[in-house]
Amino acid sequence: MGNIGILELMIILAAATTCIAVIVLAIKKLVKSKITTNQKIGWIFGIFFFQFIALIVFLIYHDIYLSPELRANL
Repeated sequence: MGNIGILELMIILAAATTCIAVIVLAIKKLVKSKITTNQKIGWIFGIFFFQFIALIVFLIYHDIYLSPELRANL
């Protein structure tokens, strides 16, 4: 107990890489979308304060509920 092996380090690295990738994807979609500035500011505050939950909610909102002409074209 107390020793961290290569397997644990690889799991932590994979989890960190996934989290960073989701954050980058959400921010790219937020910046390129055609929603109003007030909505963008609201989403930025939401993502800052409620990080993982707000990221998932934004991605669902952007890809499913937002009209296609307002979505970011990535």
